[in-house]
Amino acid sequence: MAGNNEGLQLQLLGEIALLRDGVELSLPASRKTRALLAYLALNRKPHRRQALCELLWSDTDDPRAALRWSLSKLRALTGEVLATTRDTVQLHCEQLSVDLDRARQLRVDTQPEQTELAQQMESALDGGYLPGIDCAATPAFELWLESERAALQHLHGQLLQQLQRLARDKPALGIHYARKRLGLEPTSLPACLQLLSLQLQHEGQASARKTFEQCRQRLLAAQIDDAGLLRGWRDLSGSAAVTATVTEPEPATSAVDTPHGLQLPGKPSLAVLGFQDISGDTNPATSRGLTADLISRLSRVGGLFVIARASSTRFAPGQHGFPEIGQLLGVRYLIHGTIQTHRKRVRVNVELIDTSQAREVWVQSFEHSRDDLFLLQDELAGAIVAAVEPEIERAEYERARLKPPASLDAWENYHMALWHSFRFTSGDTELASGYLERALRQDPQFSRAHAALSLTHFSRAFLNTGQNIDSEIEQALLCAQRSVDLDNRDAMGHWSLGRAQFLLQQHDLALVSLERSLLANPNYAQGHYARGFVSVHSGIAAQAIPELEAAQRLSPFDPLLFAIISSRAVSLAMQENYEEAAAVAVRATLEANAHFHIYAIAAACLELAGDHDNASRHVGIALQRHPGYCRKIFFRSFPYKLPAQRQLMDTALKRAGLP
Repeated sequence: MAGNNEGLQLQLLGEIALLRDGVELSLPASRKTRALLAYLALNRKPHRRQALCELLWSDTDDPRAALRWSLSKLRALTGEVLATTRDTVQLHCEQLSVDLDRARQLRVDTQPEQTELAQQMESALDGGYLPGIDCAATPAFELWLESERAALQHLHGQLLQQLQRLARDKPALGIHYARKRLGLEPTSLPACLQLLSLQLQHEGQASARKTFEQCRQRLLAAQIDDAGLLRGWRDLSGSAAVTATVTEPEPATSAVDTPHGLQLPGKPSLAVLGFQDISGDTNPATSRGLTADLISRLSRVGGLFVIARASSTRFAPGQHGFPEIGQLLGVRYLIHGTIQTHRKRVRVNVELIDTSQAREVWVQSFEHSRDDLFLLQDELAGAIVAAVEPEIERAEYERARLKPPASLDAWENYHMALWHSFRFTSGDTELASGYLERALRQDPQFSRAHAALSLTHFSRAFLNTGQNIDSEIEQALLCAQRSVDLDNRDAMGHWSLGRAQFLLQQHDLALVSLERSLLANPNYAQGHYARGFVSVHSGIAAQAIPELEAAQRLSPFDPLLFAIISSRAVSLAMQENYEEAAAVAVRATLEANAHFHIYAIAAACLELAGDHDNASRHVGIALQRHPGYCRKIFFRSFPYKLPAQRQLMDTALKRAGLP
């Protein structure tokens, strides 16, 4: 039976499953074995056994034995489809029917007979994107899994769009698909307008108006200009005969010059979109880490305005035109490129795009040994600086260079830790801590890993998840100080030190550390936010607003956007602008990653504005999200320098119902 491959099918949409002639086979319970099957199916080439061991079993005593066990289980199910040699492993998918292949080829608009199949596939995607294969593997595997899940989410959106167009004679079904698409792409203007058009035609003005307001709030919260949505709403709602078809808008060729885009800064402005792997053989951590380090180096050049990584890397290749991205981010130039590896060589091709004219300004290729990856970073950053702003002297760039870690593995672990750190959950904090401990075992002198480790201790104290909060604060301070001692020029070290000093109620020292952070990197969005945050709690609330605005401008899609907005609300409250403070504070709770503290701040601002019912409701949400929460925990995380300010917030929280 194992040698007969006729009728063998692999399901990658929803829960992974293997079927023969429609009958589901029993896959091994091992998550790593299932992960191996998915990885081979999505990477259809011969893989070295050693590479697979490093990808999935680096944490086991005998990786090769673990791989052999998994292969034996899969071979019993797949037969000759799974081809192995002494050194390589490959899945021959031409002998295997994979549902993902069919989903990618579906074009329901021109093949309506496949509608039922498309509906089944869309329903399967509701079950998740490659669920059940998360495992304690390596940073490289986690980055690969994250990338594949993003691709599946994009495919899900495409299927929904096709099904919605096909349901013209079934308004309720069309609206259902349009809503689901908007849920996947909440800031997509075409998705918003498609749903509004259908609602205006079939549900009426009131229903569409509610959706319009929700769409607008999401765009504003993400710092995306809402002019296109306003124009679309006026056109749709003012039309005598609303149609259910909205044409997807073509990107404007001069988007950054339109009055609706973000105003360009007074100095050269750019965003680094990232590097796309075109060889299929590059460790994902290499391309992502190279992007992050390039942004960091460019940000330290005082003559440039550089968008933060958290915002610039949100734009997947091919989903947006360069002028549109330039408009959304408010920059003149975009940097993007490709990366490929061959044996021990790494080749990077880079393009600099002028978004105002949608043209290439500069193209160049760089090639080095993998052992010289950091030399590649330095050469790449230096060349881009010279191309964008020739008058910036090379000496200034050289003085601003970061000291790179000695180990690529440490570097990859650090970047994985950062991704988890900014999700602000106890589970992600512990995952980040594990990555950083591995990085520091490999390179004890890696200053940024010490700074990031300080952030994990800060998070345990701030979110009240540590067993000994005082000890966590002390460790946050020690790790941050170690980072600064190792590299006094690195902005992140001073930033982490300032945050730890704030929890120790050393407000003045915290402001000094954050000032040093911004001297090292004037474009450090997190530094501007932290200085605004600490200023709010130091009795200089008016000075906080410009810092918070600078943080939001430098990183319009930052994972800390909820905190930036919430800090602005507290600043407004301290200046007795209670109504605006309440509105801004509530908006902060709608942002991704908003935690229980943000709901407490909203409750205090609402209470100060006289809206007791909503204040009590937000306290209820905070208590639900963090049982045992109380004002003592709140003020341990938000120490106020001035007693009068603390008293103001304490009274408001008490009246709102926080114990």
